[in-house]
Amino acid sequence: MDRMLSIQATDGPLDVHLTEMGSGPPLLLLHGWPQHSRIWRRVAEQLESDFRLLMPDLRGLGRSATPGYGYNPQQFASDAIALLDALSLDRVGVIGHDWGGFAAYLLGLSHPERATGLVVCNAPHPWATVDLKAAIELWRLWYVLVVASPAGPRLLEGGRFIPWFLRLGGRARVFDDAEAERYAAPLREPARARASQLLYRHYFRAATEVFIKHTHSRRRLTVPTRVVFGADDFYVTVSSTLGGEDHADDWRLNLLDGCGHWTPEERPDAVVAAARELF
Repeated sequence: MDRMLSIQATDGPLDVHLTEMGSGPPLLLLHGWPQHSRIWRRVAEQLESDFRLLMPDLRGLGRSATPGYGYNPQQFASDAIALLDALSLDRVGVIGHDWGGFAAYLLGLSHPERATGLVVCNAPHPWATVDLKAAIELWRLWYVLVVASPAGPRLLEGGRFIPWFLRLGGRARVFDDAEAERYAAPLREPARARASQLLYRHYFRAATEVFIKHTHSRRRLTVPTRVVFGADDFYVTVSSTLGGEDHADDWRLNLLDGCGHWTPEERPDAVVAAARELF
């Protein structure tokens, strides 16, 4: 079932597009960029028989509203809490990928009473540090500069960048033309292209908080967490997901050889296994 739901976000009312499937204990699934809730389709078909799956589009992405502000992981996490309030849900399991994965970490840190557990896919954790190897791999962030630049929205509106971007690192088999177009189409809208630009301008602030200021260094994650990470990620370094066990009560990492960044679509079985084990 697809519907629009009005929530009371911390920065004002927000219309959220929500895909809901299945019945049972509720799971909240948060996608990343440049995608939307469709990224969970292969996970959902395996979990819907046992869980109530709540798959919103993050603000500015998919079919959710584009208020022009709040495009950052802290607000994504806050929006998720507001969505749970609107649905009268006290606690849920949370699965997140990419930006949605980092938002899941922040939700677990700030509102542990609302999450029964976290499954995080290919996202850096909030305690990541920069060592020599990670510094050498900073070239991977070229796309952040491109999307955040003044030319970023025009590039996204053109429609060719996203299909090419999704297939980098040998992932052409994951996205045929029709699938790539499903993700490219919403970002042709100027407001959504602008939202992506603002999101990646915030990336620099988020990176400063994690890598330089160590903003989250004294915050401990008490929510049980399972990390599923494609070891062949072309965009996010493996080093950014190592060492989380030092900052969490119950944190386990499963590195997937031969899997890239798009874990829910490349290895939905691994995501499903982590969800079933935890939830």
